Amino acid sequence: MIIVRIVGGLGNQMFQYAYAKALQQKGYDVKIDLTKFKNYKLHGGYQLNQLKIDLETTTPIANILCKIGFRKSVKEKSLLFDQKFLEVPQREYIKGYFQTEKYFASIRTVLLKQFVLKKELSNTTLHYLKEITIQKNACSLHIRRGDYITDEKANSVHGICDLKYYKGAIKLIQDKFRDSHFFIFSDDISWAQKNLIVKNTTYIAHNVIPHEDMHLMSLCKHNITANSSFSWWGAWLNQHEDKTVIAPKKWFVRKENEVACANWIQL
Repeated sequence: MIIVRIVGGLGNQMFQYAYAKALQQKGYDVKIDLTKFKNYKLHGGYQLNQLKIDLETTTPIANILCKIGFRKSVKEKSLLFDQKFLEVPQREYIKGYFQTEKYFASIRTVLLKQFVLKKELSNTTLHYLKEITIQKNACSLHIRRGDYITDEKANSVHGICDLKYYKGAIKLIQDKFRDSHFFIFSDDISWAQKNLIVKNTTYIAHNVIPHEDMHLMSLCKHNITANSSFSWWGAWLNQHEDKTVIAPKKWFVRKENEVACANWIQL
């Protein structure tokens, strides 16, 4: 049996689950470990339970065996794709973020069916959904601030996408699609309204679980992501075949990575 640890916010949890599911689809017996969330309260805690996932969680006995070293613990050493993590021996406990679609692109169809909300959408989400669907070229735009601004450690790791990036991405979309309409998502929507004023724009301002905003992003025809796993998934789950996705070239301050998909435009 392989055990994959789940930790972090919703976007990171989805990366880890997608990797684990890819292993299962290759024939491995895979379970996910959620014990980290007993003390991990950041970003809303465990959130995959809102989605139609089907991997089983580990048992208390299996977790004890891991702690006493019965099961070998393996940790991802970098954010670059490593083929050995798709060819792992049995009885391994795996830690990592697996932030590249190279680990799970082969099971995209499976993940599109599982990364779907269990519950009905809220009224405000349904309202924005209607607005998105009537636009010929709806484009989501995500601004991540929050801990990227207030937390010194998070800022030193991730940095933040500046207005130059967003204005460049907006111009690119406007030049390609004259009838584009932007739907702006942010954890600081009042900042976005004051600092990013764009024609043909709807600012998403409501209080719902994050999964609903991610769903709205995925319904847009095009996407402008932040350096955030949250909007990464909003773009990846977008099923429009002729979509344009724009992502920041600098996803982390220093860490080499392969987060952006090969067919995305990086600015």
